[in-house]
Amino acid sequence: MFRKNLKDEYARVVRTADFSKRFVYFPLSFQPERTTSPQGGVYHDQLLVAETVAAALPQGWELYVKEHPSQWWRRSKERYSSARYRGYYERLARIPNARLVPVDTDNRALLERSQAIATVTGTAGWEGLLRSKPALVFGFVWYCDCPGVIRIRSLEECKIALQKIASGEHTVKQGGVIAFLKALEDTSVRAYAEDHTSDPSVPHIPMEESMRALGEAICAELRRPNFTA
Repeated sequence: MFRKNLKDEYARVVRTADFSKRFVYFPLSFQPERTTSPQGGVYHDQLLVAETVAAALPQGWELYVKEHPSQWWRRSKERYSSARYRGYYERLARIPNARLVPVDTDNRALLERSQAIATVTGTAGWEGLLRSKPALVFGFVWYCDCPGVIRIRSLEECKIALQKIASGEHTVKQGGVIAFLKALEDTSVRAYAEDHTSDPSVPHIPMEESMRALGEAICAELRRPNFTA
């Protein structure tokens, strides 16, 4: 209880968000989880994501980083771990043009006042798109083909993307987002791979029906003439 922990370290390096500045918002993903490993590839290292975005920022911009709200109360709690080791936040805070903002900073304000959202595979990227904010996506996520998303695989790609955003060349049009949702609806399979919800308002699909739908969809794809493994 009295040993140094993640909250202590975060509190030492945190700085209040300055909404008068132009900034890219980077909410950290909870770790360990498949959303970063394996879906993030090399960018499962979120320090690398922060360093890449910060090095690519247009002049005068900053990178605002905020910890995931679940990181301190699930699994390892506030203790240091392989995902958040001693010195992790200090390394983030030392990145030029980057600042850690308090975890209680309003997420909606950060989304709406940002110039873009950076994420590995997080929901924040999608929430940004719905607010017409470009999403810099470093991993593989379900919305990565939505208009407005820019896939980032290198520092050079990140620089080009942010230059286009700063100049107004890259914008998010809601018509494209709606068209993506329609295409997603038309091509989706009514099933689930993992049953995590206990919300009674969500229609329940029996396990057998779900497995059958997924199996039939996979078999239909394998029978396609132009299918390549």
